[in-house]
Amino acid sequence: MKGYIPIEIPTKKYIKAYVRAQLGENPMMSTEHNIGSKFYDLLQHETNERRTEFASARYNAKMKLYVSYHTFYQRGAFLNETNIKSFNIYLELQIKTRFRHYMDFYLEIYPNFSANLPAVRRHLGIDIEAWDDDSLQKDYYRYRKKNNRPLLYKNDEPRVVFGRHLDPAF
Repeated sequence: MKGYIPIEIPTKKYIKAYVRAQLGENPMMSTEHNIGSKFYDLLQHETNERRTEFASARYNAKMKLYVSYHTFYQRGAFLNETNIKSFNIYLELQIKTRFRHYMDFYLEIYPNFSANLPAVRRHLGIDIEAWDDDSLQKDYYRYRKKNNRPLLYKNDEPRVVFGRHLDPAF
């Protein structure tokens, strides 16, 4: 891409999928979007030599982001390991917040996690290869338990959805 410099950073698969869903196949970083604005704030002129050891332990994917030549000369094109971690944590929190918001909304309409998961995945742009269903379900369960919200599946009482009993013993 003419006029842009590629920067490859280590990240997680679902973060990479989310950024591509939000900004396209070749995500160009600018201050017009919250992802680009955070990225712009973390850019530096120097690099950190321990970056590859740090990245291989935690992150399982590489993501290529593009910055303009102007940004390169003004801010730099390097992220040290602290900034990489900060950027990934920021995106991870943003993704999980949006996931929980969408899932809460869909569960208000139809209280079935598995049935609502494909719609939530479409909104986020994250497929099953990037973040598997079991991990999503565990994360959502922890979120509901931490916030003292009722858990989705209770075995002691039958569930009723739209006038139909879902408990096989009923």
